[in-house]
Formats: sequence, structure tokens, C-alpha cells
Amino acid sequence: MESSGENQSSAQSISARLQAATDELQALEQLVVSGDTSPRVLSEFRSAVDSIRQTTWAIQRWTDLQQQHQNPYTLLDKLSEHRVRRATKIAKDLTTDLESLELGLETEGLVDLFHAIEGLYQRLTPLFKKDSD
Repeated sequence: MESSGENQSSAQSISARLQAATDELQALEQLVVSGDTSPRVLSEFRSAVDSIRQTTWAIQRWTDLQQQHQNPYTLLDKLSEHRVRRATKIAKDLTTDLESLELGLETEGLVDLFHAIEGLYQRLTPLFKKDSD
């Protein structure tokens, strides 16, 4: 069991790391503005930053709702919506990669991705069959 001193130390460590990450992101922003960067790398970076923004928003909102003695589980729908949007973007990006032959059978994890998408497709199909009846 952690003592309150360990909790405070952990919170300070998280705060220090967040401040360091903020400083690094600001330095990266200056480099991106002044440099020549691949559009694909920029797009992937934007996606990563967007994911971090969504996660931190959810954590902050969850904490706020708990402090206000409100139900924080109402956020789950919003988080699911965000994951669907992210998955859609990733699927589109992977489609582009496959079309440009940047991915192939030798790409590590591609078989696992295929099975995951296949399972997702099987679970989504009944949802859309109801709409077409």
C-alpha cells in the first residue's frame, strides 16, 4: 500500500514528466514550422497528439465529474466514438499503405491485424443487417 508521501512523489513525478513533454512539444512545434517534414510523418504525429488530447480530456473530465459527485461513466460513449473515428482513420491510412505497396505479407503484425479486422467485421455485420431489413 502506498503512503501519502509516495502518492505525492508520484504526482510530482507525473507533473514533472508532463512539463518536460510540454516543453518538448513546444520545441518540436518550432522545428516543424521552420523545417521540411514529410506530410505522412506530420499526419501520424497529428494523430498521436489528437489521441493524447482525447485521453487527457477524458481523464480531466472523469475527475471533474467524480468531484462533482456525478456519474463519470457517461463519458464512455464519447470515448467509444473517438476510438471509432481513430480506427476509421487508421484503416484508411493502412488502405493507402497497401495500395502503395508499403505493406505486404512480410510486414510484422499484418496477419494479426487481418484476424482482428475479420473479427470486428463479423461483430459489425449483424448491426448493419438490422438496418437493411
